[in-house]
Amino acid sequence: MGNLLYSVAAIDGSIAGKEWKELRRMVKEELVPQEKHNDEFGTDAAFAVEFQFDILEGNDAASADAFDAVHEYLKHNAPLLPAVDKERMLQGATKVAASFHSINKAEKGILGKLKAILG
Repeated sequence: MGNLLYSVAAIDGSIAGKEWKELRRMVKEELVPQEKHNDEFGTDAAFAVEFQFDILEGNDAASADAFDAVHEYLKHNAPLLPAVDKERMLQGATKVAASFHSINKAEKGILGKLKAILG
């Protein structure tokens, strides 16, 4: 999910503060309450989404590379994911895309690819 949200936020070449704010809100309000696992340090595993996003931004990763990782994962795992998880991925990506001046052409393209992969 971190790769996915990063790929959407970075598709236009920069990550706006509003996109970061939406990511943090989403993790805190939507993902943490749904996550049932903690990492080895006792931290809610949902925070891994924010951590992954931060790592990608810190490394100035290309949006396309982050999306390629998502595509590779979903190519093998999408049929195994519950519908609620697929919907959460699509909604999360859409919310991040819409958080800064609505959804632009590049973001529409990546959301279309995500919909096609998720089936």
